Amino acid sequence: MRRSTWTARLSLGEAGRRTFSLPTCRTEHDANARLEVLADLSRHLLAAGQIVLGLPLLEQAAAREGSALRDVRIAINHLCRGEARARASGETTFAEFAERVLSGKLAEQYPDHVKAIRTADKYEQRLGHVLDVLGPVPLVRFTLDHADHAMSRLPVHLEPGSRRNTAIVIHRLLALAAYPARIIAHNPLPRGWIPKIDNNKAKGYLYPDEDQRLMRSQLVPLCFRIYYGFLTREGMRADEAGTLEWSDVDLDRGAVVLDENKTDDPRAWALSPDVVRALRAYRELWPDNRRVFVGPKCDPLPGCHGAERFREHLQRAGVDRPELFETTESRLNIRLHDTRATFVTIKLANGRTETWISDRTGHKSSGQIHHYKRAARKIAELGLGDFAPLDEAIPELRGKGGSVGGGQPASAGAGMGSASAEASASGAPPGQTTSPPPPRRTLAPSQAVRWARVGPRRKRTRPRGSRNPLK
Repeated sequence: MRRSTWTARLSLGEAGRRTFSLPTCRTEHDANARLEVLADLSRHLLAAGQIVLGLPLLEQAAAREGSALRDVRIAINHLCRGEARARASGETTFAEFAERVLSGKLAEQYPDHVKAIRTADKYEQRLGHVLDVLGPVPLVRFTLDHADHAMSRLPVHLEPGSRRNTAIVIHRLLALAAYPARIIAHNPLPRGWIPKIDNNKAKGYLYPDEDQRLMRSQLVPLCFRIYYGFLTREGMRADEAGTLEWSDVDLDRGAVVLDENKTDDPRAWALSPDVVRALRAYRELWPDNRRVFVGPKCDPLPGCHGAERFREHLQRAGVDRPELFETTESRLNIRLHDTRATFVTIKLANGRTETWISDRTGHKSSGQIHHYKRAARKIAELGLGDFAPLDEAIPELRGKGGSVGGGQPASAGAGMGSASAEASASGAPPGQTTSPPPPRRTLAPSQAVRWARVGPRRKRTRPRGSRNPLK
């Protein structure tokens, strides 16, 4: 036992006397059992005259177990039969291990500890900046100096956030190489190596009247307007809404189920009645599509890469507030992702609770929502109200969505206050200005809505040749 880790020493002929670390052994019995395995493998290598080339494989056999140990046994058998030769370095390189992770092979081997990567292209893009430096380096020889050198070679035009993301990928790959892959004993990068960035820049958000101006502008294609309106009223991420399917939405009851998302945290909530009415009317215009939101040519909407087009559509609609289109040392211009900031800010200003908001946005902590409270207080003090009902704000959908579950009909006006049932439940604190809700109508028992659990996702295919009439 050395420093809380069992070790084994073997005499290996021309390779001399070597010490092997046994990190997976917890008791002396386990260490003796692994020593017998190493002794048996070394006898085969000595008999075949391959002990020098087989040393790295013995080190792997000492540190691995299960299927990984079985793979090492197979490699030693191939080497002893002359069917393969070990690499001079004797170990997996950084590039080879990265390919193993991005291809999903590591997740298949260790499903309890490694999740399959759904967006491998993002990781490949980040690694592309450093693979020429780090790719050939064997993991067992990887040091802090290698990582620092790779970071110093990053293109100078990269933003701090991009540099940080690249560092995160490097750190994550080395952490996986330490465990569960157990190719290296520990991650050579110390705590705090990932650079921190200053995230204090002010971010843009839309006022309710600017949102209404965008919704009613027919210079912007309808497919984009309902997409933007849905984002600002429901708080969903742009890429989540871009992949949303009609099978995820229950238009009869007014609910949405989001099982697959960025944080792998399934969410479900009741949509605003005006959003449900707008989606009903929108689907009638194009009933055959599988996804809820698509572009003018049946193409996927831009997701998190639609910032430039979003700003162009705002300007086309007559939204010209300067700070939305300026990037300075203290401010970022508005991005499509800032529709979430718009949602959180306006809903906080109209008295919605953090729990109600996090159910829709997926925020994990109160601290994430706290950043929006200062702007929300300004909106409340100015008395700017809530978003106009989506089905009334978009002229093409006005009055076509019916009622939700036999409930209240659509509001007759498109004023700045919330004209849907959500306004009556907003719970705005005293002193804040909100528009009065429409009068309630008592429902007969036969008209009461029966809420049921939304069923699983049902895949639907779009018939060939169908085109989008909203172009």
